[in-house]
Amino acid sequence: MVSYAAPTARVSVTSRSRRVNTPSEGGSSSCPSRNSTGVPLSPHLWAGSHLPPLLSEDGPFGWVPDAYDTFVARLLGTDPAYPCSFGVTGQQRGNNSFSAVDTRHPGTHGVKALADSLHAYRERAWRGPKRQSLVVFVGPAEPGRSLADDHGRFWELLAELSTYDTEPWPNDVPRDPSDPDWQWCFASEPWFVFAASPAHRARRSRDLGPCLTLVFQVRRVFDGIGGSTVAGKAAKRRVREGLRRYDLTDVHPSLGDGEHSTDFKWRQYALQDDGTTPAAGACPYPYGERPHP
Repeated sequence: MVSYAAPTARVSVTSRSRRVNTPSEGGSSSCPSRNSTGVPLSPHLWAGSHLPPLLSEDGPFGWVPDAYDTFVARLLGTDPAYPCSFGVTGQQRGNNSFSAVDTRHPGTHGVKALADSLHAYRERAWRGPKRQSLVVFVGPAEPGRSLADDHGRFWELLAELSTYDTEPWPNDVPRDPSDPDWQWCFASEPWFVFAASPAHRARRSRDLGPCLTLVFQVRRVFDGIGGSTVAGKAAKRRVREGLRRYDLTDVHPSLGDGEHSTDFKWRQYALQDDGTTPAAGACPYPYGERPHP
């Protein structure tokens, strides 16, 4: 299982000296920069260490470099090592992408811009290396937020992203979240996505920095390591062993037993700090037709 994957290259520079990929380097905002695969990046989608410039602490995304630095330190720490080797390898190789939502600027740096970034990232994810993820920082950090607060915001973001998704829901995925085979879909395919929050205390693997962080993966990331395959079972066993060393609590029951694929995958999206598992019909994602703005 790669649900603990989370991405991009090792960077040993401070946030204020990091090289930045701005629209002026790749053309105007209508001709955004391209990543190593040649796929255009949206203005709010960054590959590797090419993060937005730190203009001021109060400016849009001014807090992102600090969130990124903390994320890298958590993922590449060795005492103990982060549980998902796929995520660590992707981080070291610079295979993944980053975006952000600035809650102070919803009109220009909010969910609509994130939806554009998801579309651009999906192109990259299907052309580049299989094991890659999109990491989204939601900030700036708000000290004192509870885990319930962050989980509530997580589900609100998924629901709002869906309002900007003009492509049809895939025929092979049920639309009703109470169905055991339901998964969150965007751009006509199911994604795996999970929330990481600084409010986690015992489940340290779901704390990736000072603000709510979302990790998105397209289904291609699981090619060859599906839950019922030999390779998939071996990968899940390694992750579970790593979780036992890394977390201060037992492996969450929603992650399954390591030998079989699990139903109700949405339960893995936002894990509780203890072993609490929500009821099968309690998915917070709204069921029904998606309104489009």
